[in-house]
Amino acid sequence: MGFDTSFHPVDLPLVEKRLLPFLAGHGEDDGIDDLIARAVEMRAVRFRAKAWALGAQEYALDHDGVPFEARLHVWGRPFFIVGDGLDRLAEDVRRYLAATLDDVDAIAAEMVGRLDPALAGRIEPDEDGHLPEDDVLAAGFAMPLRMLRGAAVALRRGERHVRRSDGREFDAARLLMREVPYCVVEFAAALLPGWMSRGCTWPTRLCEEAGLRAEGFTAPTPLTGLLREEFPALDWPDPPATITGNYTVGGLVPTDAVAGARAHLAVHRPELTCDALDAQKIDEAMGVAEHLGLGFCEATEIYSGMEGSLN
Repeated sequence: MGFDTSFHPVDLPLVEKRLLPFLAGHGEDDGIDDLIARAVEMRAVRFRAKAWALGAQEYALDHDGVPFEARLHVWGRPFFIVGDGLDRLAEDVRRYLAATLDDVDAIAAEMVGRLDPALAGRIEPDEDGHLPEDDVLAAGFAMPLRMLRGAAVALRRGERHVRRSDGREFDAARLLMREVPYCVVEFAAALLPGWMSRGCTWPTRLCEEAGLRAEGFTAPTPLTGLLREEFPALDWPDPPATITGNYTVGGLVPTDAVAGARAHLAVHRPELTCDALDAQKIDEAMGVAEHLGLGFCEATEIYSGMEGSLN
């Protein structure tokens, strides 16, 4: 099976202060409804930005000489971002994060102009795709988190199973131990999307293949920290500090280690087996994490180009 790989700036304080307490059963059942609503808004922004990226791709396929790279502008960077330089890239990410749906067309049209000023007015967004209604999106974002919260609540009550809305029952302890890291990163990425890749391109794998230490990378245990503390009787696994399969979170870089980890990869770039574009994606994602004061992690199957689940 192949890998849809991704590289993520991660808001670790959000995970620690909002998501993990909710999953542990603290606060009210609607305690993250504001985050779910924000994820729905951001999904619409992402979808519209990618419609422009896909429109630019269609135009480039029919016209020679357009400086468009689909692996970067569609299947790489989040949203639709054109241009070089980390300062500009980080600022463009901030602009999209602060945008409403009504703002996206103006930002995306600016990106078209960066490709080539002569393309202004010639490229239009791809209108073929459609998002589900907001309530359907909200339910999709909420369901995994509410299931995990239900598992924690069940365990506190001495119950072994948690039931989904369709009646299916799951082992509460197993669900909590197995699913939290991926679900936490998946939801965090709905608020701040990462970079897409394909194949065995994650940084810790590249370092291993080159015989290098994955400087700055740790196991993703902080993504379950509070739950480990509050449910110490569970047989929590010791996750490896790398990706081991599909639907997995691999190495995590704490916020204060991102700059050093990024510099380490840059110094050893000639020894890494990935191509230049994937190395650029890793560097950009880590650079934006550094600029925004965030952590970083690698993951698989957060996105899927084949299924139309884009960043």
